[in-house]
Amino acid sequence: MGKSLLEYIEAPPREFIYTILLIILSLPLVRPIGLPIPVSARIREYHEYIANLPDGAYVFVSVDYGVSSLPAFEPFMMATMHDLFAKNVKVVFATLYTDGPICYRSAIEKVNPDAYGKKYGEDYVFLGYVPGGETARKALAEDLHAAVPADAKGTPIDQIPMLKGIKGASDFDLLICLTPSGDVAIGWIRQWVTPYGIKYLCVVLAMMMPTIEPYYPEQVKALCGADRGGEYEFLIGKPGPGIKKADSFSIGHIVLMIFIILANIAYFSLKMQRKEV
Repeated sequence: MGKSLLEYIEAPPREFIYTILLIILSLPLVRPIGLPIPVSARIREYHEYIANLPDGAYVFVSVDYGVSSLPAFEPFMMATMHDLFAKNVKVVFATLYTDGPICYRSAIEKVNPDAYGKKYGEDYVFLGYVPGGETARKALAEDLHAAVPADAKGTPIDQIPMLKGIKGASDFDLLICLTPSGDVAIGWIRQWVTPYGIKYLCVVLAMMMPTIEPYYPEQVKALCGADRGGEYEFLIGKPGPGIKKADSFSIGHIVLMIFIILANIAYFSLKMQRKEV
């Protein structure tokens, strides 16, 4: 004797559940739905520091993550770029990671600064990979032109309009670092924040938050987990990969809850039928 419909609903084949979940989880990754996301106070704080930048302010953004952690950081990096390009500020990008240029190009191509009317060399510039770790941070802070004679395209720094008159850390209004490394995050504090008093925003992996937490909110003015990229995208109204992941996560939970509710209804219905018999 075959199973009744209620029996199938009470204990559906796991293959059926996996297939439904695979379809449901994939749809938001193709086209984000934009379900409401609670925005944490940390994300709002990070955004407010950028929103409150004065016209003409200079921002140094260090893309200090590699290809292995690109999926975790790119949503936040893209949202940061959108937020900065929406302002009338000058942005200097650089990286201390050998594969950082790949991560920068991946994000900047998707953000498209041209859509904001931003021109390379006048509104933003990419210095490329700066080798040297701690020594590089110190050199950039003291004399950017000496530390990096040319940008990633090979253009001499002295010929880049937005960098004329910019010597080092003391000329920047804000420092932003996105990195999975606690040593890198703290290194910017040692070489830029403590000596020059520059405001510093930091984005790290969730597991690194306890390592940087003691520096918040004194040396690190805003500290966020990279996994909060979806919240940031939702806050600034720029749906991207973060919201896609959040939509997929939310819908997956909703579907599982529906399965659980239906299975319980079927269970108690069958139980009532057996009692009647």
